[in-house]
Amino acid sequence: MAIISLINRKGGVGKSTISINLAAGLATYESRKPESKPVLLIDMDDQLSATITAMGGGLDDQFVPIITAENNFPSALINGFGASEGIVEDSLLPRKREKKVKIFKTNKARMENLEAELKTREEPELQLTYYLEPIKNDYAYIIIDNPPSAGIVPMNSLVASTHVLIPIEPDGLSLIGLADILRMIESIRKNFNPELKILGIIPSRYRMVRRQSRDVIEDLERLYGHLLLPYVKDLAEISAATTAGYDIFSFTNEKSQAYRCISNLVDAVLGKLEA
Repeated sequence: MAIISLINRKGGVGKSTISINLAAGLATYESRKPESKPVLLIDMDDQLSATITAMGGGLDDQFVPIITAENNFPSALINGFGASEGIVEDSLLPRKREKKVKIFKTNKARMENLEAELKTREEPELQLTYYLEPIKNDYAYIIIDNPPSAGIVPMNSLVASTHVLIPIEPDGLSLIGLADILRMIESIRKNFNPELKILGIIPSRYRMVRRQSRDVIEDLERLYGHLLLPYVKDLAEISAATTAGYDIFSFTNEKSQAYRCISNLVDAVLGKLEA
């Protein structure tokens, strides 16, 4: 069992896209085992992009009941530990597999207040850890998509996680932002979760034609080469799949660049987890 948080303090770096495709890829891998467990995708970002995509995307309104639920994840998280009964739902991902990624019914209004509500609790950083404790072993993997911040919400995720993935867009400020994230992770290790491991850094939305991107990749390879995972290129098919509410493995064929790009990332993550 692994609990994997995707973290970046900057928005628009592909956290949600990577989260849903990683969850779908891991669910596909796990479904091939004789006795498999499901994969759980937790959406801690109040924009709920991962949840909306997992429930069909923005092209229809299948997701609406899931993000307006009366019995919902943020309420359960605030009101008591282990209160997950009745709020776990099958997503639509992976579209081509019978066994689906699980998600929580949630509520956008409650999610928008989650940061403030967590701060009113005793031990605010530990609420997700307590919540997941009775249920985490029901899942093979738990993937947590996080908001672009350094607040109490992503801190909860890191404290509860076994591993962290850092998607970054290779632009001029990415190395500065990466250093800040690494300091945040080190603080979490020191104060709450000494077993937290950095699973890898994912250069995301990468465009080979940009000189700046190539320069940043060179710096990343020099400074953090041992942590770099396969790049997620800025490909139209990946964006189209996310908009349509599909994982890339169901949206396109195995020979496409987008399929191979995400498949290589999933394989690399599995390789690191199993090493």
